[in-house]
Amino acid sequence: MKKILVPTDFSIPAENAAQYAVKLAKSLNADILLCNAIKVPSETPIAAQVAWPLMDYSTLKEEATTELDTLVEKLCNTSGLDEEENVCPRIACESNKGTVHEVVGKLVKEREIDLVVMGMAGASGVVQFLLGSNSREMIEKADFPVLFIPYTAGFKKIRKIVFATNLDRHELEPLQSLINLANLLDAEITITHITNKEIDRKSKQQHKIDDFMKEVVAKVNHPEIKFEKVWNIDVDHGLEWIIDQQDVDLVAVVHHHHDILKRVFNGSHTQRLSRHIEIPLLVFPPDKKN
Repeated sequence: MKKILVPTDFSIPAENAAQYAVKLAKSLNADILLCNAIKVPSETPIAAQVAWPLMDYSTLKEEATTELDTLVEKLCNTSGLDEEENVCPRIACESNKGTVHEVVGKLVKEREIDLVVMGMAGASGVVQFLLGSNSREMIEKADFPVLFIPYTAGFKKIRKIVFATNLDRHELEPLQSLINLANLLDAEITITHITNKEIDRKSKQQHKIDDFMKEVVAKVNHPEIKFEKVWNIDVDHGLEWIIDQQDVDLVAVVHHHHDILKRVFNGSHTQRLSRHIEIPLLVFPPDKKN
């Protein structure tokens, strides 16, 4: 892993995500690219109805550049990395006009970004992605992995990763990417399937589990990987149980449209989750080639 992209709106949770990303970059020997998406008020439809002058792109660009430079200085001073050598990963900055999804998507392709790290916060009992109103579009349309950092999460060495699966073969390529990351971090992976009922050893569901794990063994290579079934009343509570486990440092999932993530971030479970989520959540797009 060479490059980590960190979108920021200069909020406290976004800064926390940036601090997490800097420390992760150090452990991965990666570089950081901070970015800010600029929305120009004078170019919005309502601008013609506003009597007072609105800031133009050049003014907003200058302000963003100043704030990005300030953030870089702060990150290098407070990251607490390698105190003996006082080393900070290389951090570059960029600000561009557009929505968060547009700016991030363009930079991911142009700069060959390996991972995007974003802030996440709980407010009014609802988990909200920061960085503007287009953040939901990010998770729906992103074709790259995004690591969401809860606003209460501080960095700690990633030793145990849980990969929550629905046993879909489109998850095999993302799993391989996760394993590549785990190898760099010297972390173990537990593949977890959540079910709300007992699974008979001769059932179709058990055969599906067996077939999935055979493909995992055939296609991926990682010495520290295991599989476990989690029984709970439903998938949402099963995921919550996983997150509550104190020895889990990272939860990874593959985003399928209308699946568990939609319920986690839109449903009533969100209110329960937002009160105590402290574990980073890594979201992969599905592998559409399989």
